[in-house]
Amino acid sequence: MDTSYRTSLELNQKQQLSQSQIQSLNILALDNGELSEFLQNEYIENPILDYSPPSSSYTVSESQSFDIPAENTEEVKTFLLDQLNQNDFTPMEWQTMKFMIDCLDSGGFFKISVHELSVLLTIPEHEIRMCYDVLSDLEPVGIFSENLSQCLLKQLEVKGKKTDILETIILDHLDDIALGHISTISRKLKISTAEVRKNIAVIRNLNSKPLQGFSTARTEYITPDIIVTYQEGQWDIRLNDDWVGNYSLNDYYVKMLRDAKDPELKEYFQKKYKRCRFIIASIDHRRQTMLKITEAILARQPDFFLNHGCLKPMTMNNVAGDINTHVSTVSRGIKGKYLQFPCGIVSMRSLFSGAAPASGTSISTGDIKTILKKLVASEDPRKPYSDQKLCTLLKEKGISISRRTVAKYREQMGIKGTYDRKET
Repeated sequence: MDTSYRTSLELNQKQQLSQSQIQSLNILALDNGELSEFLQNEYIENPILDYSPPSSSYTVSESQSFDIPAENTEEVKTFLLDQLNQNDFTPMEWQTMKFMIDCLDSGGFFKISVHELSVLLTIPEHEIRMCYDVLSDLEPVGIFSENLSQCLLKQLEVKGKKTDILETIILDHLDDIALGHISTISRKLKISTAEVRKNIAVIRNLNSKPLQGFSTARTEYITPDIIVTYQEGQWDIRLNDDWVGNYSLNDYYVKMLRDAKDPELKEYFQKKYKRCRFIIASIDHRRQTMLKITEAILARQPDFFLNHGCLKPMTMNNVAGDINTHVSTVSRGIKGKYLQFPCGIVSMRSLFSGAAPASGTSISTGDIKTILKKLVASEDPRKPYSDQKLCTLLKEKGISISRRTVAKYREQMGIKGTYDRKET
């Protein structure tokens, strides 16, 4: 073989290997939400990758229930009524709408018929319908829908994404979606399975319950990527990604790959098959790496996770050495990930810190933040400490950091500045 050709071939192989490693590391860096979106996009584009949705997805329940939790009822009512001007309605209409809001079920659906409500309130049906039309145009979009199909179609209309195919799938094939019967939808609508998958992806991005997770407060809900429990002196580590098991190789297309005679078709399926195997292997590597990182963290921070003490200084280099990998792998493995343990949920990145000087010993930034938080909690709210004063108080405890660092830590903990903390 020509030397220059062999050198070029070896260089090309190395470049391909490097690209594969980069793609695998990119998958490692995804949090659960990003991984789910990544796999859904792959599923849409790759016929070899199969997906079996949970049996509860988009199934229509006709059971009637009016079970908004008591602590949430008034919050929902206030949120909805605040979108209206009371002066635009008669007192009877206003009271009727307030009553109708109380009839919403926990998902935001309205399952009482206009006739039933008319009889119950002794109000003409056309007036009930007028109130219903007003309420069904409020946010969140889909509120007051009578069923799931109506809720989904309303959202598509508002987004400007409603099409005849989407409407047909929503009206006639929600059960097929829940059961994963892609081919049934494909045959009945006479469209490709790829087109069906793209439409299902649009539907899955809609909100199936308008009031799901409702809160007028700006609360951030965090789904942990890793769940750690402690029983009988042993830590149990579990990745919160059971749904990944819903993705697998599609047997039908794998068989088509084996039986294909057309060279172009066979090459196409081989490329898609190779991509699937790579993704599955990368996800398994992601799982194993995250488990190893978590094991190493638990071994270094037992007091913190058992609520017996604060975090000790720990760097990514420390953990990388413990599990015999590169520090960049650790960095990607914890990126955007949250860990749930018996005492709460914590960002994995927040577990790492350098050490700051303190009386000749080392103290982690996590410990400094804990001390800062206690100092602020103990201050006179009428005369809150300035950042410079906090800096001085820390120095008295043997912790020497700058005022700018104090301000940075305070902001990271969500503690307001001196002026905003002051109470008159």
